[in-house]
Formats: sequence, C-alpha cells, structure tokens
Amino acid sequence: MLKSVYSRIFYFCTIALIFACSVTGIAVMIYADRHHENEIKDEINNAAQMLLTGIHNQIQDQKTSDAFPVKQVQTDLQSYTLSYNIDCYVFDGAGECIVRSDFSNTPMHLTEALQREADREPYCQFEGVQNALSQPAARYVEAIPLENDTYYFMMLYPIGKLDEFSQNLFGVLAITILIIALVAAPLFYLNTKQLLTPMQNITKAAEAYAKGDFSVRLQPHGDTELDYLAATLNRMADFIDRNERSRKNFVSNVSHELKTPMTTIGGFVDGILDGAIPPENAKEYLRVVSSEVQRMSRLVHSMLNISKFEEGTLAPNFVRFDVTKLIVQTLLLFEQKASAKNLSVEGLESAPPTYIEADRDLMQQVFYNLTENAIKFVNEDGLLSLKILTDDTHAELHLRNTGEGLTETEISHIFERFYKTDASRGKDTTGVGLGLSIVSRIIHLHNGTVTVKSVPQEYTEFVISLPLKQAATPADTADALNGTRKKRSPQNHPKKGQTHE
Repeated sequence: MLKSVYSRIFYFCTIALIFACSVTGIAVMIYADRHHENEIKDEINNAAQMLLTGIHNQIQDQKTSDAFPVKQVQTDLQSYTLSYNIDCYVFDGAGECIVRSDFSNTPMHLTEALQREADREPYCQFEGVQNALSQPAARYVEAIPLENDTYYFMMLYPIGKLDEFSQNLFGVLAITILIIALVAAPLFYLNTKQLLTPMQNITKAAEAYAKGDFSVRLQPHGDTELDYLAATLNRMADFIDRNERSRKNFVSNVSHELKTPMTTIGGFVDGILDGAIPPENAKEYLRVVSSEVQRMSRLVHSMLNISKFEEGTLAPNFVRFDVTKLIVQTLLLFEQKASAKNLSVEGLESAPPTYIEADRDLMQQVFYNLTENAIKFVNEDGLLSLKILTDDTHAELHLRNTGEGLTETEISHIFERFYKTDASRGKDTTGVGLGLSIVSRIIHLHNGTVTVKSVPQEYTEFVISLPLKQAATPADTADALNGTRKKRSPQNHPKKGQTHE
C-alpha cells in the first residue's frame, strides 16, 4: 500500500495533520480544564466565605457563652445544603465533627495533616472525595480561630459539572478532528495527484526515451522546479535525437561510401582474373582500382581524424610560422587543376606575411581541403581569390571562388559530416563529404572560427579567423576538441588594411 510515492505522501500528510490536530486539541483541553477548575475554585471560595461569614455572625450573637453555637450553625448549614446540595462540616481542635449538614450517621474526622494545611491557608483540592450521594466533590477546609480554641470548617463541593465539561470538550475535539480528516483527505488526494501528474508524465517520457522514441516532449505545468526538469529532459531528448539521427546517417553514409569503391574494385579485379578484361586493358583498369583504393584510404583517414577530434585525443603542436607562405604552397599543389579550368588567381602577390601560432600540419590540411573544394566547384575560366586581414590579436583569411554558390539551407549544413550539396553530388565523385567537417573541427581546435558567405550563381567565400597567439588552457583545448565555438568581442575583428608580421 505504501510502495508508491503518491501513497507515501498521502498517508504521511493525513497522519501528520491528524497528529497535529490531536496535539492541538489536547493542549486546548488541558488549558480549558485548568481554566474551568480555577473558575470552580473561585466559586467554592465565594461560597465558603459566605458560609464562614454566617458562622462568625452566629458566634458573635452568642455573647453569653463561650461554647460554639452548634445548633444555630447546623440549622444554617442544613438549610444551605438542602438549597445547593453542598455538604458542610465543622470540626473542633481534636478533629472531631461537631456540626454536619448531610443528615448522615457516617463518622467524620479531620486529619492532623489537613488541620496543618488549613492553619497555614485555606485548603482547596480536587481529591475525588465523594459525599453521601456518591458525587465527585472538591474538599475545602479553612480554620476558624477563636479565643479559647480553633475550629475548622470543611465543605464538600460537588464538581460533576467539571467532568461533564471535560467530556463535552473531548467530544467536540473528536468531532473536529474527524471533520478535519474528512475534509483534508480529499484535498490531500487532489493536491498530491496534481503534484504527481507531471512526475508520471516525466516517467512515461523517460520510458519512451529508453525504448528509442525521442519524439515525446513534456509540457510545462506551472511548477518552477518540475518545469525546469521537463525543459532539461526535452533538451536531452533533442540532443540524443540529433545524435541518433547523426549516427544513423553516419553509418548509412559510411556504408555507401565504402560500398561503391569496394564494388568497383571487386568487379575490375574479378574481370581481370576471369579474363573478361583483355590483358592490354588491365593496366587501365588497375589505375581505376588504385584510385578507388586511394579514395577508401582518404575516407578511413578522414574518419580517424574525426574520431580523434571527438574523443579529444588530438593535441595540436603550436608553432609560430608564416601562414601566408603555407597558403601559397598549398595553392601551388593544385596548379595543374587550376590550369585545366583556366582559372585566374588573385591576391597571392599582395598577401602580406602573417605569423600565427598554430599546428602547421593541421592548418595545411585545412587549406588543402578548402582549396580542393574551391577548385572543384569553381566555374570554367573562373576566379579564385585570397585576402588576408589582421589586427592586433587575430588574422582573418578569405578564400573565394566564383561559381554556382550555395543556398542558405546548404550553408547551414555545410560543415556536417558526409553532407553534400545537390550540385556537388554530380561534380564531386571522389569526395566523401568529410573535408569541411574536418576543417571546422581543426579551426575550433585552434580557438578560431570559420564561416561561409555565398551568393547563388556568383561566388562562395570561406572566412577563417585565427588568433595570432594561442593562450589556450587545458579546459579550453578540451572544449575546442568537443566542438565548442568561442566568441570574440566585436573590437577584436580584423580591420581592413592592417597587416602583421
């Protein structure tokens, strides 16, 4: 019964409320009983003083005798007892009863202890003493000092009303607690159910996530803590969903990229072995096989680099070198391909020497991938331009090629793994779609940024911003390896016309 959180909260709150009400009720009962007892004591004291005044008057009226006026006092006390049902007694100094109003023959004696108490002050106590009618009573004893002796007045005051008051008060308390329990239990039930409903929704969402369904999203309920938890789970689901789709696309793309060259290699090799391909053409087909093997090698190498970036195991070797010279050397590697397309290259002569701290090999891979990509998609008789801008802290490298350009949608996905634009699918038959993804990760590893500008049917421009000096802490390097992109303040952007040597 108490296994669920709902049951625990419900029963705990109900029991706690009943306990609190019980403690409060008992405290009220004790206070009310005390207050009622004090009222009865005041009432007893007033009645006793009235009777004692009458006794003193009887003693003063009997001037001719020193004896206690027993008959006169007894007559007055019996009359009072008949009217108010209060038994009264008078004892002599020896404790013997000399006057009684209860018309009973039961011997009465006043103990020495009570005499001593009465000698000090009037004694009044609820002792459970019972009179002839067997009713609960309070004992009141007060000394009556005279010249020759001391007498004692005792009154048994019935206190049945006090017990009746306590019983009535207890009944009211019991009914009040019952009503509170009947009212509070449904309120606790509804409130607890409302509180746990978001938790149940969160549990259902987590179960869906565990089964691989990341489409479930949690809605806010107005509770700050639970809404924050729901928002966190939604972000987690979005992140896992993106990673899952990326993983599936990655596996699909890798399978496709490996399948094509393997099929080509297998078909040509089998054709040569079976004699289907003439010996004089074998060399030509072996060149195709070699090309496909190199393509597979590039794919595996790129995948290994991506893996190193994501795992954070690739530590750059920062050295100071002239990045302009490295770019020029990289562009010269594509001289034949540029000549084949009759390209014009601008900006090499005017590019100033620019020294940065970076990993030379990784940066060469960046410029190689960007140059290869630019020449691959530049139009015939097109233009390839280079521009380098610097300020006091950063260098900004611009590489632009004319051609078909990119749409906004293509730009938003350009650095994703295995992503190929629609135009590149027909022109890029050897690429694997990892070059720009590697470029992005290497630039982030160097605490820089890479962006793309493009106007369809006009140009595409890659802009790389790199710090002149690296001040990366281990934490910064780890963030960069995981793809964390650092932002720079606007005042750190390069200004046109400035150079740095």
